[in-house]
Amino acid sequence: MNSYPRIDAPLFEIGRDPGGHWLARSADGREGGVFVSRDEAEKFARSRGGAVANAREPLTLWRKTSRESAF
Repeated sequence: MNSYPRIDAPLFEIGRDPGGHWLARSADGREGGVFVSRDEAEKFARSRGGAVANAREPLTLWRKTSRESAF
């Protein structure tokens, strides 16, 4: 079994939100969740076939789209 992610696999960011909860969020914002630990967040992302990156700033579960920011 190949341990490398598929080229078309979504990238998942893993980090904590301002409340200290562990989050995993796909780069496109379509998938994600709140987890009890970093390990569980990574398991989720890897189960989706995604590559994992550490978030550089606190995460929110869903990103605002450019359409939502206009209002």
